[in-house]
Amino acid sequence: MLNLENLLNDLRVKEIVGKIPDDKVNKITQDTREVEQGDVFICIAGSNFDGHKYAGAAVEKGAIAIVAESEINVSQSVPVIYVSDTDKAMAILANAFYGFPSNQFQLVGVTGTNGKTTISYIIESIIKGLNKRTGLIGTVGIQVNDAFFPTKNTTPDSITLQRVLRQMKEEAVDVCAMEVSSQALVKGRVWGVNFDVAVMTNLTHEHMELHHTMEEYKEAKKLLFAQLGNDYSRPTNQPKVAVLNKDDETFESYAMATAAEVISYSVKDKNSDFFATNIVYKETHTTFDLVFLNTVYPVHSNLIGEYNVSNLLAGLAAVYSLGYPLEAIIASFKDFKGVVGRMELVSQEEDIKVYVDYAHSPDAMEKVLSTVKNIANGKVISVFGCPGKRESSKRPLMAKIGVEQSDFSVMTTDESQGEDQTEIWKMMKQGIPVGQTNYAYIENRIEAIYKAVEKAEKGDVVLLLGRGHDTKYYDEEGRIYHFSDQEAALNALERRKLIKKK
Repeated sequence: MLNLENLLNDLRVKEIVGKIPDDKVNKITQDTREVEQGDVFICIAGSNFDGHKYAGAAVEKGAIAIVAESEINVSQSVPVIYVSDTDKAMAILANAFYGFPSNQFQLVGVTGTNGKTTISYIIESIIKGLNKRTGLIGTVGIQVNDAFFPTKNTTPDSITLQRVLRQMKEEAVDVCAMEVSSQALVKGRVWGVNFDVAVMTNLTHEHMELHHTMEEYKEAKKLLFAQLGNDYSRPTNQPKVAVLNKDDETFESYAMATAAEVISYSVKDKNSDFFATNIVYKETHTTFDLVFLNTVYPVHSNLIGEYNVSNLLAGLAAVYSLGYPLEAIIASFKDFKGVVGRMELVSQEEDIKVYVDYAHSPDAMEKVLSTVKNIANGKVISVFGCPGKRESSKRPLMAKIGVEQSDFSVMTTDESQGEDQTEIWKMMKQGIPVGQTNYAYIENRIEAIYKAVEKAEKGDVVLLLGRGHDTKYYDEEGRIYHFSDQEAALNALERRKLIKKK
């Protein structure tokens, strides 16, 4: 354990009010509920709570030092360390406290609007297939080898993140794949994390409630590549690589922003480093030829859709960037079945197919629906809603895409989170073209899923969109309860069987 003075040495610019005791630091935290004897409490000014108001409570619970960026009044026996930015100080201190853990194994950061989770799981599957130990951090949760832990954010706060990375180090993880959200980049959650490879998926309309404009959103994602190699300790000998999507508008800008070597991938540009050609889409799988350095590698994937070919190219390129041979990478991937809630086939027992997918943005919806239309033997029936308190401008866009790209759409609720569902539906309805009648609105999501499954005929595909892996549902009162699209779909299929027998 570090003593307080040694820990604070990692903060170069600071004003210390009070005497620094020669105490060992138990842990660092930004949450007064977690404070114990011997802790360092960091005051973070968040959107809902300001930690500076709780410094006194932290001292009462045993904090031996307070880190703050604005004036506070606490007991004279406890030193206050004033810094200009407590978010950055927290990242620096967390990294030092846990011993710079990201230097001890290979780390891949994946950012972009869509595809982060799938690419992370592709990387994890390949590395595991190469008989290495793996870690995952992302939307679905945190995984250290075979142990799984839930998480509240796609990218955890810097203290939680460094603690998890330390656990991975202690459990001898070889490679960790980590989703990096734009919010995490802007708020500095990954400051000081030593990424070896950074991957860009794509940039589409999303998170405007945070970034306000697409240009701001683009600049937020760019931070991962501009900061590649800028960790808070001595650099490792691992060369840094940026894996960039040549089919996305960000390619040129991000390639210029990074000092790392750039590896490009594409399903359209044959001059890319990793290029997919001769793509054949089937209902249950996809095949294509990977062209790399003038050599052709046949690839078979259980994933479907062009966007998943792009995801797979990104994953293959990322693992190749870590130093593994391409033939072994491709061979280790062949058994990958996919990710929970990402074009997840719920059941094949019926004469219809029901998929659950996390698509919750206009671009993701359009890609999923377009893919299914190209492979379905019958009609495409979609079920989707729009969440409350999030980027309301995308609601009419999603409704428009739903009715235009589906043979029939059942629009319903997603997490309203206190917002009036009637108002959400009004905004969605604004996007439905005049004269379009191939839709229904059923507020109860379970009933909406039942309606879609009952309406389906032999050969049809039912798509349940927006929730994917998520089983936590926030109602209009803000209460949390369990809800699973997969479970609702299975119940709907059982009900359909009973109806057909009558």
